[in-house]
Amino acid sequence: MIKESVATRALRNGLAAVLLTGCVNLDALSAAYDAGASPDSPHPADGGPTPGGYDPVVLADKPVALWDLRAASNMEPDVTGNGHTGTYQGGQPTTAVMPNGDAVAVVNGSSEYLSVPTSSVFSIPTTGQLTWEGWIRPDTLQFPNGASYGYVDWMGKCIMYAPTCEWEARFYDTTNMLNRPNALSADVLNTTPMATSGADWEPQANLLQAGQWLYVVGEYQTVTTPSGCNSAYPGSINIWVNGVEWSQPDHAPRGCMSESTVQPTASTSPVTIGTMATDTFFKGAIGKVAIYDKLLTQTQINTHFQAMTGAVPSGSCAATCTIPVPTP
Repeated sequence: MIKESVATRALRNGLAAVLLTGCVNLDALSAAYDAGASPDSPHPADGGPTPGGYDPVVLADKPVALWDLRAASNMEPDVTGNGHTGTYQGGQPTTAVMPNGDAVAVVNGSSEYLSVPTSSVFSIPTTGQLTWEGWIRPDTLQFPNGASYGYVDWMGKCIMYAPTCEWEARFYDTTNMLNRPNALSADVLNTTPMATSGADWEPQANLLQAGQWLYVVGEYQTVTTPSGCNSAYPGSINIWVNGVEWSQPDHAPRGCMSESTVQPTASTSPVTIGTMATDTFFKGAIGKVAIYDKLLTQTQINTHFQAMTGAVPSGSCAATCTIPVPTP
């Protein structure tokens, strides 16, 4: 039996409507055909990306906030309708195009970022679980405005360090003092005294490229304590890049809240995208940033990646990680 594609089925259904009713919504029919998906389905079709259709896939998993970062004005709406509107600071970003054709902000690496007012839904203690995800395209692998250790924060909730710190997303330079070339990390911090636990996705040497799109997911939870971690500081941290999960056993005690005796605490810090505390700045494109008050499953992460790229995640992690380059 020949399998009928979703796009073909959408077209056939539209033509059937013409025969039965004598009329049809041509705009809806055209959109369904062009997107390669039926109008009522948020999932990618026929193995290709879904132009304009990525957001429904993410929204189906109920994030507490989603920012497309289209930079169409100085205000960035929360696509979920939950009202977490962001404001661009330090200048208006230029724009580029994401793998699925959607517009996306390009921050200059020296001053531009998005600031979103604080909310309890952005804090780990509210439910004991927090996930963030986003698509980034670094325009350099040696950032001009980074920390002395050799990394930039491309997102975080820690505007003034102690006592406002909660969590952050880092991208390491090719050359850095911690010997983590081009690693990506999800970190969590005590509000005071300053201490950081985290998870590191470390690529094989010279794997990543400037201009490559990367889908990064960070997760924190304090509900259970994995084997090998100290239950006096319950919880764990995980990270994925392009759908490939890091290997915590190869990096222990990284991945444990107990690594630096961290007990997540809510603060009044805004969420900032493009920086964390305005002392380091990511240079490149950032889009489709979502936050959840729960953990995403591997299946959900795979689906989000496929909705953007049309490809199934592939690769592996041990002490270092490998993924297809360039990103599909």
